[in-house]
Amino acid sequence: MPKKIPADYLVFDDDEDTLKQYNINVKIKGYDCNPIHINPTNFLDPSTGEFDEKGFKDEIILKTQGKNITLVLSDWNMSLPNIFGWDIISMSISAKDKLKDKQFLIYSSDIKNASKYILEKISNEVCKKPNSIDDLSLNNFVSNILDLKIKFWKRDGTQYDEIITLLKKESKTISNIVLNSILSLEKKEVVNFGNANFDGKTISEIFNNPEENGIGLYFVKELMDLSLAHYTKINDDVS
Repeated sequence: MPKKIPADYLVFDDDEDTLKQYNINVKIKGYDCNPIHINPTNFLDPSTGEFDEKGFKDEIILKTQGKNITLVLSDWNMSLPNIFGWDIISMSISAKDKLKDKQFLIYSSDIKNASKYILEKISNEVCKKPNSIDDLSLNNFVSNILDLKIKFWKRDGTQYDEIITLLKKESKTISNIVLNSILSLEKKEVVNFGNANFDGKTISEIFNNPEENGIGLYFVKELMDLSLAHYTKINDDVS
């Protein structure tokens, strides 16, 4: 029996029934679909109305550790004061920078409100702050929204079909398959690799240490080079 392809995806929703619904409605033959649900309203202090952003980010880091997130989903309207789907996505990227390269899907029962919010933010930045758009180095809304892969969808039941489509598309890429295989061994220690940058470290340390930015990709390249060299030698011997 071939091993299923992992498809881990992150879900931000204030409906506690969310996890059950995704497990029922998002199934793909040959894939192990794993929704990781975080309820942002759990980080709202009801007595003060303040949102615990640090606690929320810590939860994201904890629940996604050692997992290759394929897709990020967020409800647009949750029981949070002045915090919408875009803000949730922004905070999630701030917590884990690697998420910015993922596909995002924002859904809402009234998708027009989400679209209106985005358009008003762009209009405000471009029309009322025209000088800011000329400085591409600024961390502004327009540059951020253009840099991300975001889709909007109506929460009417059809979002599950779109999620399945996106999961299949994103999970079957070579990069995701390689990362899933490597990250599944996150606690394993690398030995006898022949490279002091990797020997004696766990897979998790190689990929998650912020002080070693880029070393994870370097490890993948070295691993692929060694593997290909090994198997091509075997093939040469056989022929």
